[in-house]
Amino acid sequence: MEESRTTAAIVLSREPYRENDSLITVYTLNFGKLALIARGTKKLQSKLAAHTEPLSLINLMIIKGRGFDYIGGAANREVYFNIRADLNKLYYAGQALKIFNKLVKGDQADKRLFFLLVNWLALLDNYSDFDKENGSLLFSFFILKFLVELGYQPEMYKCLLCKNKLKPGNNYFDLLSGGVVCEACFNKGRRPITDGGTDLLPVSDNCIKLIRFMLDDQFERPEKIKVDKKLTKELSLLVNKFLIFFS
Repeated sequence: MEESRTTAAIVLSREPYRENDSLITVYTLNFGKLALIARGTKKLQSKLAAHTEPLSLINLMIIKGRGFDYIGGAANREVYFNIRADLNKLYYAGQALKIFNKLVKGDQADKRLFFLLVNWLALLDNYSDFDKENGSLLFSFFILKFLVELGYQPEMYKCLLCKNKLKPGNNYFDLLSGGVVCEACFNKGRRPITDGGTDLLPVSDNCIKLIRFMLDDQFERPEKIKVDKKLTKELSLLVNKFLIFFS
């Protein structure tokens, strides 16, 4: 009898494989990220194809194979209809899956990572009055939480160089080291990314406070955050540039 195992999984991507099959990348609750063969999914009569679409939460049976393991069976638990019906939501969900797939290593189970992604997709799916601005805010929240789970929590309370408590004023985010450099240390020689192309980016006091708030372990309701467009744009710029160092 073939060896099998079962788990919940998020489908991250699907690519053509050989004549009639697909290569499915999933992040599973019990086994981490896996690349699996889905047999016959390119055939019109395939039932498996509908249950292995990217952006789906599924119950999955995995069968041991000689090279790749393959999918013995799959059933949808959640297909996130509201995300699929909204181009803005679909864009941010797609970006999150792409980054998650790129940065997470294979065969390393992490339940915190699994539920971070599942809960964020549920939040996105259920979000009402969604637009590009709050999409950017929710995406920044996800990326910050995601990087923390990967071990890249930024230092937002003390200067990375002098270790003193940050004071309000002209502070800078160090994109390479992941944290804030105070004005005094900055004035000793380094320049912000906007001036000299280095890895320092000016960061406002409000942006520092917002990141602290988002990274608080007790904070779980990003949809309740109300900030202006300028701060949302600043946060998005910082998070996306910070992400470049890990992509």
